[in-house]
Amino acid sequence: MGAKAWFAAYFDGDPKVILSKKPELDRSASVALAEKMFAEHTIQEKEDGSLDLLNPEKSEAFIGVYGDLKIIAHEDFSGDLPSQVDQRWLTPDFGSTIYIHATHSVVDWFAFALWKDGQLTRSTSVSPDGGVHEDIGEKLPFELPYWDGAFSLEDEFEEDEAYPLPFHPLELSEAALLTTLGFQFEGHPDDWVCDPMEIPIMKFQISKKAWWKFW
Repeated sequence: MGAKAWFAAYFDGDPKVILSKKPELDRSASVALAEKMFAEHTIQEKEDGSLDLLNPEKSEAFIGVYGDLKIIAHEDFSGDLPSQVDQRWLTPDFGSTIYIHATHSVVDWFAFALWKDGQLTRSTSVSPDGGVHEDIGEKLPFELPYWDGAFSLEDEFEEDEAYPLPFHPLELSEAALLTTLGFQFEGHPDDWVCDPMEIPIMKFQISKKAWWKFW
């Protein structure tokens, strides 16, 4: 497996239904959202990306508005503790449900969090080196088989090299993506509601405005 991503999705209805219809990217709404979230910065449009790559650099933001569904990829979502994301990203104006997803295959790390009507209902962050970094709220149905050992890796390791988690974090990452948005970065395309490579997202270069003072 190989994937890096850090993004938030905002919605009121079911994003899988929206993505299954191959929605058109609302460019004017995406630009307006970028201007709102980075009001103190200069933003410059770049060539479009797509939903299969949601790993912007520090000076970038990826933003897509697809009707009821809004997706923002930014480094602020790459922290180990998703429950502690800056409050500016948790505005209910964007959607009654907020889903944050972050993963990095180099260190086998995955984290996600879910807010509903302004309340954090679930957040977890796991990696083999750090174990469980965060575990808040009741586990969601798609998670339970993983935590219960249904996808244990113990048979793949010697006894003195037992895997420190009852599942591989990247496998849980793909399960979370499929359950919430209906696609995966890797996995089983036959189960997807859309091909993420076919859904464009706008890319923006973000830089702080230069303030000049004349004496």
